[in-house]
Amino acid sequence: MNTKKTHTVLVVEDVAEISAQMLSILHQKRYRVSLATNANDALQIAERDRPLMILTDAELPTFDSLLRRLRRHVELKGLTVAVIDINEPKIDGNYGVKVLPDFGQLDKLLKSLPRRKLI
Repeated sequence: MNTKKTHTVLVVEDVAEISAQMLSILHQKRYRVSLATNANDALQIAERDRPLMILTDAELPTFDSLLRRLRRHVELKGLTVAVIDINEPKIDGNYGVKVLPDFGQLDKLLKSLPRRKLI
């Protein structure tokens, strides 16, 4: 049995089919995944789970609220937020959001993130 601890990615998506696809891909890559459907739930889960990153959708109705609240949060403001969108959406504000054209780029981003020591 593999007892190696994995890092968590928080997926914030309001469309069940899309979140299921993201969940499947991340599980195949051996990441633990937390799911949220809106900014309020995402912040609560992020405070609890301390994910490696947040993967979300620029079309999420609470997207702007999520980014604003993350950047004001003392403990979460440095958290990496990524959006997978082949249309390369314009993201308002200077939030440092990573826009990825495909899941291959997600893998590269995840591998490049600094790893916190897991307890």
